[in-house]
Amino acid sequence: MVNAEHYKSGGPIFILTPGESGVSSMYTEDTHFVSLASETNGLMVAIEHRFFGDSNPMPDLSGASLKYLTLENTLEDFAHFIRVAKTNSSSLFKTAIAANSKFVFVGGSYGGALAAWMRAMYPDLVTAAWASSAPVFSYIDFYQLDQALGRHLTARGCGDSFAQGVKDLDAILLSNNSSGLASVRKMFSVTGNTAQDIAAGITSAITSTVNLPVMLSGDALDQSVCSFFEKPLPPLTAYSMAVSAAVLGLSMPQAIRPYRNTVMHRRDTSAKSQGNLSLNQPFRSWYYICCKWFSDWQVAPPKDSNITAYRSQLVDREYWQGGCQSNFGPDIHPLTDVTEHNRKWLGMLKGVTNIYYTVGELDPWRDTTVATVNGTLLDNTTSAPIFVMNGATHTQDMQPDTLYDLNSVRMAKEMGDSLIKKWIL
Repeated sequence: MVNAEHYKSGGPIFILTPGESGVSSMYTEDTHFVSLASETNGLMVAIEHRFFGDSNPMPDLSGASLKYLTLENTLEDFAHFIRVAKTNSSSLFKTAIAANSKFVFVGGSYGGALAAWMRAMYPDLVTAAWASSAPVFSYIDFYQLDQALGRHLTARGCGDSFAQGVKDLDAILLSNNSSGLASVRKMFSVTGNTAQDIAAGITSAITSTVNLPVMLSGDALDQSVCSFFEKPLPPLTAYSMAVSAAVLGLSMPQAIRPYRNTVMHRRDTSAKSQGNLSLNQPFRSWYYICCKWFSDWQVAPPKDSNITAYRSQLVDREYWQGGCQSNFGPDIHPLTDVTEHNRKWLGMLKGVTNIYYTVGELDPWRDTTVATVNGTLLDNTTSAPIFVMNGATHTQDMQPDTLYDLNSVRMAKEMGDSLIKKWIL
């Protein structure tokens, strides 16, 4: 997708990828970077990631095909695009691109991590990067995501009740009583043959809400989750109502529905509008990435840790990893070496200039970013500006500019705009 409406000779080229989603005009028309392109006479380009959307280089998504889904190959795809744009722009754009146009990689969430890695790996091609909520550090067991959710829920007044609803759910699931499981399926509007499958379906549904934005007009998580716990209902009933509403897509507050796609692109992809999203298996490629690259398995905290759980204890690493070999064959092993992954991919970012990192204070993915709750992972890097948006959640600075933006989000955008303008001079 290309938006050359604002381009003038010598202006920058902003490249963005939806990452694990199919590309759409939303990415070239409805993000903050369009405003930045307008101010800098820039051109916006959105490029699909290999094996997502319609960009499937192989006839299937078997393990044999997906072995070509590597970070190195993915980054080289984007680098190749830039090289062609520099040497033969007429083959890509209707608008002639000046030889002195700088390339800036921008993006949010996984796309933000790609932006940072593109700047680190290809400094001769990518002049600057804006990495919003970029998960550049991985965990095997990523229970920190739910801990961030819990802090947000607690701040809104329903953390304890939510956790009690989860505990009450586990009491039924762990009994493994067939009638109890049937009642849970009906109550939560989910399917599953086993207690673990049911628990995974429930937690997958509720995690679709954790990235919702906080705006001056209100906190979407408060409206879509905590509102159910404000009623005089048992915690399990309130929990089931929040999950069922998420499954049916009813929990999105009307005020922020126009921003749903950009806010929730990790889960709510363009599957409904595109007939061939990752060969009609929209999450299979991402599951492969989790098996082979990141892990980041979203699990409950260890049972003996005394840490409050905000998801079922039945959803553990073994449950998620158990499907890797059955889905992709024996060649999927060995699974992710997270220590080595972090050594390479986080390590390459240290000392790299011209990367702007942003993250929301309440971002559930914050502990995978360079600005963790307990301090930065890049504490030896003084050249990378980092902005933590007070009160914000996931990739909020990517959103189109609105009157409802938090002051911290506005400040993050202003700082980013200023830095990018300085870096492309």
